[in-house]
Amino acid sequence: MTRLLPLRRIALAATWLVLLAGLVGSTAWAQQRALDAEVFAIGDELRCPTCVSESVAESNSAIAREMRVLIQDQLDQGRTRAEILAFFQERYGDWILLNPPRTGVMLLVWLLPVAALLVGAAVMLVLIRRWRRAADLVVDVADDDRERVRAALAASGAASGAAHAGSDASAPAPRP
Repeated sequence: MTRLLPLRRIALAATWLVLLAGLVGSTAWAQQRALDAEVFAIGDELRCPTCVSESVAESNSAIAREMRVLIQDQLDQGRTRAEILAFFQERYGDWILLNPPRTGVMLLVWLLPVAALLVGAAVMLVLIRRWRRAADLVVDVADDDRERVRAALAASGAASGAAHAGSDASAPAPRP
């Protein structure tokens, strides 16, 4: 009987922990149920001002919750998605939009990566063509230079042959 008492306490503590975790998790779910789906669709297009890499719909920060309530209020007043986004854009600037407009300086944000990719592809094409031409180019070497190289190779071969006596003698001969 005394062994059952600690097990009951552990089971009771585990039950309380599960209930507490469910309560904490249900607060975010309850807010999602209370707000329209359109609120979260619009919130997906807005950046959370305090969070890093999260939209207003994803964030659970206080400012994001306030922004969702504000979006709901504006939807209840009959405003359209464009009007609500313009409201936040007017307040916070273009930065608040997860997909900034493609005008003015923001146009560079959209065009610069494409331009860099095109320039990089053009540079690679030019380099590949140069390398192929250089590979196909036959180098004309003077006979006296060729003889100096053969003599240096022969001297080097004799020195390495003496150093590696007993190694494989089937090494390829130098080209004329």
